Amino acid sequence: MTSKTSRPTSSHEVQGNSLTPWSFLADLSRQQMSFATESACALFRSSEAIRQVQQQAAHHASEQYAVAAQKLRGATQPAELLAVQAELLRFDLEEANRYWQKLMTAGLQAQTEMMGTASHMLDNEAGSGVKSALQAMQSAIPPMASSFFATRPDGPAGRSQAAA
Repeated sequence: MTSKTSRPTSSHEVQGNSLTPWSFLADLSRQQMSFATESACALFRSSEAIRQVQQQAAHHASEQYAVAAQKLRGATQPAELLAVQAELLRFDLEEANRYWQKLMTAGLQAQTEMMGTASHMLDNEAGSGVKSALQAMQSAIPPMASSFFATRPDGPAGRSQAAA
């Protein structure tokens, strides 16, 4: 009789050698889950960055409009009212420009991080088969698409294209 400890060791060795396709599929799914998780983290970080940009813009606008409201309470001349209005217009245009620049920067940083995650996965494949699996899938798409969207020379429902 064999002991209990030797039996799992031998079956584990057999599993590692004979079930390579299964381990390949398990590793591929692990890599896909890792990629999806890293991408989600990048997406959440970019969402935080966008929220911070929005919060900063709202805070700055709140301060500026509070100052303008205080000036309007003390304004007695039409020229003073016009000056406050012009100052608010200038502020709004400058802040809108600054806001969109910061928003674009946050978006580009998120895109760079997401692309870095994808390139990291493809660069570190080192025999894992991620590239080959993706290439096999891409090469299988055109034949599958042609089987779903078969074209007939006589057109739909058997009518000739000239009659339609």
